[in-house]
Amino acid sequence: MNIKDCVDYINFWIRKERGSFLTIEESVAVIDLGQIAYYNDIIPKYATSQIVKDCLTPFRTTYNFNSAASDPQLVSIPNTFLVSVITANAASSGTTINVSSTNGLVIGRIVIVNTGVGLFQPDTVITKIISSTSFEVSIAPITTIQSGATISVFDSRVYLDMLDMEIVFNQNGRDTYYPIKMTNEDERSNKLNSQIDPPLPTAPLGEIVAPRTIRLYPANNNYIGSVSYMRRPKKPVYGYSIVGGRNIVYDPINSVQLEWRDTDINMILIKALLSVGINLSDAEVSQFAEMKSQQNYQGVNHI
Repeated sequence: MNIKDCVDYINFWIRKERGSFLTIEESVAVIDLGQIAYYNDIIPKYATSQIVKDCLTPFRTTYNFNSAASDPQLVSIPNTFLVSVITANAASSGTTINVSSTNGLVIGRIVIVNTGVGLFQPDTVITKIISSTSFEVSIAPITTIQSGATISVFDSRVYLDMLDMEIVFNQNGRDTYYPIKMTNEDERSNKLNSQIDPPLPTAPLGEIVAPRTIRLYPANNNYIGSVSYMRRPKKPVYGYSIVGGRNIVYDPINSVQLEWRDTDINMILIKALLSVGINLSDAEVSQFAEMKSQQNYQGVNHI
C-alpha cells in the first residue's frame, strides 16, 4: 500500500464511523503516530525471530565513530548526518530555493544556509523537488538568500534504540574487532575495580550517560569503532497538487512512502485509527488492503 492508499483507508473508516474526514496532512500525521506506536511494540522483540528482524531491518543504521581527543571517553551519535553542500545559483526567497543542482536531494531532508545573508528557520525540511535546479521547503527563509550562498543538506536519523557497539584495533596491519560491554551505574564501580576481569582498551566498558552519548572505560584511550542502532522510521509525505482549484492529484514522485512491509502496514493503520478512537480488527484492514490491491491491478484506484 502506498501513502495514498493509507490515507484513503484512514478516511474511509472515519467517514463510515463518524461521518467526517481528516485532511491529508492530518491523516499523514495520524499514520506517523501509528507507525511509531507499532515500532515501540515490536522493538523489544528485535532478533527474537527472523520475521521480527526482517521487519525492523530497514531501520538498522551504523555510525562509525572516532572519540574526540578532548574527551576520548565520550562517543556522541549525532541526530542528523551531513549529506551534501550545494550552492544557491540565484537570489531566493519564500519557499522556493534556487540551487546549482538538486541531484541526490530527497523529500524530508533538512537544509540550512551556511553563508550569505539568508538564513533558514530551524527544522526546515525539503517538501518538494520542483526541478533540477530548485526545491521547496516547509518554512520560508528569514531573509533573501543571496546567489553563491552555500546550503548544507542533512539527513535526519533520530536515534531511538542502541543495539551494540564494537571497537577496532589495527594490529600488524590487520583490523581486529572487539565488542563493547554495556554496564549500568550500579555495576560500574565493581567492574572498574575488578581484578579478575578489568576493562581493557581491547575490552572496554560502555555506559549511556545522555541521549546518544556513551562513556567508555578505561579512560585516556582514543577509541575507533562503530555503533549499531535503530533509527526512527521516516515520516511519510503525501505529495499532491490541486488542479482546477478543487481536484487533488496524488504525486508519487514527491511522496515519501512507509518503509514497512505490507503485512506490517495493516497493523500500523489499526494503531493509527485507535489514536482517533476507532477500533478495528486486523481482518477488516486486510480486506480493505486486498480490495485496494485488486483495484490498482485493474487500473482503478478509488474508494
